[in-house]
This record gives sequence, structure tokens and C-alpha cells, in this order.
Amino acid sequence: MAWLLLFHLLALLLVPNSLAQAQQPLGCQTTCGEVNIPYPFGIGQRCALSKKFELNCTRNQNGTYKPFFSNVEVVNISLFPSQARIKHHMSWQCYNKTAKNVSYDHRSLNLTRTPFRFSSTKNKFTAIGAQTLPYFYLQNGNNIWYRTGCVSACLSMQGLVNGSCSGIGCCQTAIPLGMNYYTVRFDANFNNSAVSSFNPCSFAVLIEADSFNFSTAYITTTDFWDDNNGKVPIVVDWAIGNETCMVAQHNKTSYACVSSNSSCVDSTNGPGYFCSCKQGYEGNPYLLGGCKD
Repeated sequence: MAWLLLFHLLALLLVPNSLAQAQQPLGCQTTCGEVNIPYPFGIGQRCALSKKFELNCTRNQNGTYKPFFSNVEVVNISLFPSQARIKHHMSWQCYNKTAKNVSYDHRSLNLTRTPFRFSSTKNKFTAIGAQTLPYFYLQNGNNIWYRTGCVSACLSMQGLVNGSCSGIGCCQTAIPLGMNYYTVRFDANFNNSAVSSFNPCSFAVLIEADSFNFSTAYITTTDFWDDNNGKVPIVVDWAIGNETCMVAQHNKTSYACVSSNSSCVDSTNGPGYFCSCKQGYEGNPYLLGGCKD
């Protein structure tokens, strides 16, 4: 039996580094609170494919746990499609009739040097207000800047319709592919001063389109902020590295699709690739033997 044990030890030593690392070490967390954490993501050091995929499992004041990527809350992670849902702060402007001034909270989200890009198909830049023009400044991995925005306006509550976001009290616009950074700025000429009697505050967010349904109460109250505790869900696509499948497959020490029944798929939202199980198989293509019949 000694020779058999020696054979297995030699076999492990001969496995390429990427394959040896493709099995999460024993003891790694696979959940944080109610969120599943599938490899290549992991909680803490050594449990993720690389440092870029490391998450923190943080205890909240109420005793529950939530996963975070840096300071960004992660709601869920999907292997195929390679997407995740995160939460981020909304931006706002409010007019104070007594002081006759405007307060702002401009928010930014920086996902550069991470595996994440904002989904251009799942999210919409959304503005809520009776007199607001927010601009959305975006940047991609090539440091190219884009600017978009939309005008939301109305002189009274008349004409507002629940579920309608077509420019009267609420507006939406799409974002380009490959974006990993954004910041919001409100146009100072549209500052709620003329409509403060019924709409003192406006909001601007990048938000998962399917999770948003406009309510006319969002104009006269702070329900939109209160209902979401100041944060909204955003869908992000994620990918491995910056190489195409054709290039990545030639580097066996870093190629991530290690399951024998996996295939490589080029990302359509920026550079990189992700892995999937072949037809007829399911599981985790980033682990040895992860795709099962």
C-alpha cells in the first residue's frame, strides 16, 4: 500500500498549479448569511480564485451576516450567466424653502480593477423628480468617458401615472457596454425650487430595471429612499481576466475552466471570459470535476 500512497502524492505534485488551486481548501465558507458564495468567489484569503474574487462576510448590527466586495454589498452570485446583484447608494438633491438653498449627495461607484462591469441590458439610469436633470458620467476599462442623462419634469401631480417612467416625474435611459465606473451630478438649473411645494427632493440611481416600479408617491414623499434604505440593486456582469478564450486556453497555469466537461465563453460586456458546463452537465465549471452529468 505504501507504493500506492507514493503514487498519489507524485500525481498531485505533477498537477499544474491552476488545477491544484482549482479546488477550494477545506474549511472555506460557501455561504454568508443567506447568500451562496460559489467558487471562483470565496470568503477570505485562499478561498477564492484570486484576490479580485475575495469577499468579506460582515456581521450587521442586527446580528445577521452579509457578503461585501470591498464596501459594496453583494446580494447574490450566479455562475451562468456570470452575473451578480449588488446594492449601492442612490444620489439625491433637495431644496430647502426656508434657507432657499439646495443640498446634494452625489454618489459614485468604482469597479475598476475588479471582475465586474455594469450590465447594460439589466440596468437603467433612472431619475425621479418634478424638476431634475441628473447627468451620469461613466468610464470603461480603456479610460474612455461617456455622459448620459435624462430630464424628469412636471408642474403638478396631474398626469403622473403609477408604473410609468416616460419623463413625467420619472425618466430612464440605457447605459453603454463595458462600463465599470460611474458618478452622478445634478444640473444646478433644475433644483426643485419651482416645485418644492409638492416635490422638495429628486433622486438619481443606476438600478436593476426589473426591480423598479415608479410610484406617484415618490414625488411627494421620501418613500423611494425609505423603502430601499437609501440603496438599490444593480446587476453586474463578471468575467475572468482580460483575455479571450482563444488566448486563455493556451495558458494552462491560469486557465479557469478546469472541469473536463466545461467550455469557455467570451464576455460580451468588456474583456475576459467565463466558464459554463457543457450541454447535459451542470455544476461548477471552475472546480475539478465540478460539471456533473
